Amino acid sequence: MGTGDVKSANEMKQKKQPGSTRSSSAGKRLDPALKSWLDNVIIPALVREYLAEIKQRNRLAMAGPSEVTSDKDGNQS
Repeated sequence: MGTGDVKSANEMKQKKQPGSTRSSSAGKRLDPALKSWLDNVIIPALVREYLAEIKQRNRLAMAGPSEVTSDKDGNQS
C-alpha cells in the first residue's frame, strides 16, 4: 500500500464520520444532565483536591529536609 492509498483511505474514513474529532463528539454523547453534573460538581472537586495537593507539596518543599527525614528503608526518624 503506497502513501497515496493511505491518504485516500484516511480521506474516506473522514468523509464517513464528519466531525469525528474527539473534542467535538465527546460532548454529544453525554446526556446533558450528566455533563452539567460533571461540570458543576465533579470537575470543581477534582480541581480543589489537586490544588490542595500542590499546596501541600509546596509547603513540604519550602520546609526543607530538616523537617522530614527518612532512611533508605522508608522509616521516618
